[in-house]
Amino acid sequence: MPSLPNRATASSAEVPALNPEGDLIGAKGHCEAPERMQAYFETLESARGCRQLVVIKGHPDPDSIASALAQRYLGRFFDIESTIVYFDEISHPENRALVKALEADLRQYREDMDLGAFDYMSFVDTQSPHLPVRVAKLPPILTFVDHHKMLGGFEAEFVDIREDCGATSSIYAEYMEHSAHGLRHGSAELSRLATALMHGIRSDTDNLLLAQPIDYRAGAYVRQYIDQDLLRLVSKQSITARTMDIIQRGLNNKVIKGTFLLAGVGFVREEDRDGIAQTADFLMRHEGVETAMVFGIVNGDVVDGSLRTSSATIDPDAWLKALFGADSAGRHYGGGRRNKGGFRIPLGLFARCRDREALWGIGKKTIEDLVFEKIGVEQAQHEKG
Repeated sequence: MPSLPNRATASSAEVPALNPEGDLIGAKGHCEAPERMQAYFETLESARGCRQLVVIKGHPDPDSIASALAQRYLGRFFDIESTIVYFDEISHPENRALVKALEADLRQYREDMDLGAFDYMSFVDTQSPHLPVRVAKLPPILTFVDHHKMLGGFEAEFVDIREDCGATSSIYAEYMEHSAHGLRHGSAELSRLATALMHGIRSDTDNLLLAQPIDYRAGAYVRQYIDQDLLRLVSKQSITARTMDIIQRGLNNKVIKGTFLLAGVGFVREEDRDGIAQTADFLMRHEGVETAMVFGIVNGDVVDGSLRTSSATIDPDAWLKALFGADSAGRHYGGGRRNKGGFRIPLGLFARCRDREALWGIGKKTIEDLVFEKIGVEQAQHEKG
């Protein structure tokens, strides 16, 4: 593996805050982090000719897919050969359609894949570099680009984590706009990439309702190059019959305490797990509800849940981490960002229980007790204060 000359390895703890008192919108062509962008391209230059594994953790979504495609595209200018790998199923029908429409070459991890054959790994749109598989020796991390709250410490040649950014796609759009490696007209591939970035930005900012200044600037840049017909196609919102069933179960089983809504939806197939998040989105429309949490047992072996909130007092990331804690390796079961979060809790030995009704009863009661105890304590503290 070629070494990176004259470069100090970056620690995730060393990333400075970005422009905390900057203009709300900023001037046209404004680059929020020019030094960091320069360091990004210097890192790619130092890795010229290497092989990188671009990693998508969790279930691929529009933002992670677009960011991975952008990482691969920018690597080409430095003769970096890239393979994009994901570990969890592309479960949402819209995301499967997105990959097909973009003609994206993504590969799902298999046990016979030799990750050690790559010189580096690059991570996009994820809180930590911990892989969900056991590998004897992993390549070092070349780049780590994300917009979530930092989860644990790690080292990489380059780290760009911006919590004041609505989508990782916006960061990559900034890299392109302010470099010689930007988008251009006349290329079908770049038109698809621009469309993917726009869809990633819109998806992760709830159609720009939660966008930050960098997201608006990124959107203004990439929209010049998008394929409008393709964007309409990949942005089409559809709900499958099975998702409708999950939403109905959420409506039937909801429990409301003040402005908090909790709903268990029972057993959910792996390919339908996105229905849990869609149900949380739907239940947020309930009158008087500021926070909705929906959970179910996915694939018979994990409790999977989604949280949505408009409350000014709930930080989804801190709230879920405090509620569910972490495993023996220190990895939190839950996490999130501004208005949304999620959690996954393996059932372990209990997944072998053949009595599904009893298993669901235990899981449901445990989640309800934890949640209602926490919101009760918080309510009492609020009233006392």
